[in-house]
Amino acid sequence: MNLRRAALLSAFTLIAPSLVHASTFVDYPNFGSTSGLTTVGSTTTTTTSDGTVLRVVPAAIGQSGAAYSTTGITLGAGNSFSTQFQFRITDPGGIDPADGLTFVLAASPSGLGTGGGDIGYGGVGDSVAVEFDTFENGGVDSNSNHVAVDTDGSLNDLALSTPYGVGTCGFPSSYTADGCMSNGDLWTALITYDGTNLNVWVTDGSDATFQVITNYAIDIGSDLTTSTAYVGFTGGTGSGYENEDIVNWEFSNTSTLPPSTVTPEPGTLLMVGTGLVGLVSRLRRLRRV
Repeated sequence: MNLRRAALLSAFTLIAPSLVHASTFVDYPNFGSTSGLTTVGSTTTTTTSDGTVLRVVPAAIGQSGAAYSTTGITLGAGNSFSTQFQFRITDPGGIDPADGLTFVLAASPSGLGTGGGDIGYGGVGDSVAVEFDTFENGGVDSNSNHVAVDTDGSLNDLALSTPYGVGTCGFPSSYTADGCMSNGDLWTALITYDGTNLNVWVTDGSDATFQVITNYAIDIGSDLTTSTAYVGFTGGTGSGYENEDIVNWEFSNTSTLPPSTVTPEPGTLLMVGTGLVGLVSRLRRLRRV
């Protein structure tokens, strides 16, 4: 490989978006159409600055909602899967921003749990969920801003971890802090499972990606009692509330969706391109010497 080609290849590696090597079975770049989804409870769609989003629950007291794939998806080898979605939490009120949402895999497409601290998941049997919790309910909850794994409709907060190490997010103003899932930013979540280990990453806006759960060993097939899952989201509010919106979503039955990367700003791309021109020009001069 000559020097000029090496320079161009290095630049492409820097600016190219992540490639998805997966069989994608769910792909909603927005929710202008909810064909293929079954919604229950308070879940609906609405138009926001993000376009048409899936509003799992609205900012009102005592809500519970869920959305599932209408058709069951056969998971991959060892029940492997990966999913990536973006969410935004807005308009908190009541006693504090509450209560959060889950990504869920369930044996039934109609499971709707109770709201409040159960975030629409409590009581959904034969299931596994990853919760994005914005309120400390006591018991196993250790803070008001955490990600954890739940099974069989129980909010047991397995592998609990705090995004960016930020565990306190509430009124009057701490909920707006960087790293608080209720801060109104557009968050990206990536979940992968390779048949043995579950991994979860989150990204707050344009911040660096943060791994919240690393290689958590779990037998998802045993919890589901099937290798075919209905996949989707649940959410809930109690005396505190918030809009819980899913902006886009994709799901694959392989574990190979890569962590998302932040696309460089146009100015950054311009600087990279200018630098490349200079580098290639210098390499040409060196070759003539």
